[in-house]
Amino acid sequence: MSRISKFLLLLFVVVFVLACNFVTQPISDAQQAVETVQSLATALPIETLKALPSAIPVETLEAIPSEIPDFGNAVDPQGEPLAEWNGIPIPPSATSGEETAGLYSFKADATTADLFEYYKTEMTGLGWNEFFAMQDTGSGALLTYEKDNNVVTITITTDGDGALVFLTYQ
Repeated sequence: MSRISKFLLLLFVVVFVLACNFVTQPISDAQQAVETVQSLATALPIETLKALPSAIPVETLEAIPSEIPDFGNAVDPQGEPLAEWNGIPIPPSATSGEETAGLYSFKADATTADLFEYYKTEMTGLGWNEFFAMQDTGSGALLTYEKDNNVVTITITTDGDGALVFLTYQ
């Protein structure tokens, strides 16, 4: 795997972790964002707002939803957890799971530290080489493995009393 692809993978993982962190932020953050948008909207002259629809082509606006992947219930998996996904083991502590948009997510009755150790042991035992590991930071952990030109990213976040895990396979 070239350095550029490793760097891009790491960049994707960081962005993914940040996105997961954004999803788990309190509702008060969303309320503050709405208040900011409302303040901005009242500060803009009405002429500017009227000019916006003609400034953006309709084709661009129609194409935007099709460019956003559908992650379905990835942050709140509802189905029965699998025993494994793409050869990646799912721990027995998994309580629900769901595959959406090329990733698998599951909830587990375990701590992020327990899941971190589970995957370090299991993935190495299956012949995967650890590429990157970031232990529990208080809100989550991250592991990346590679084997036979395939890369697996395991993102573990806290979720109430348990954990929410995202698996990506490339």
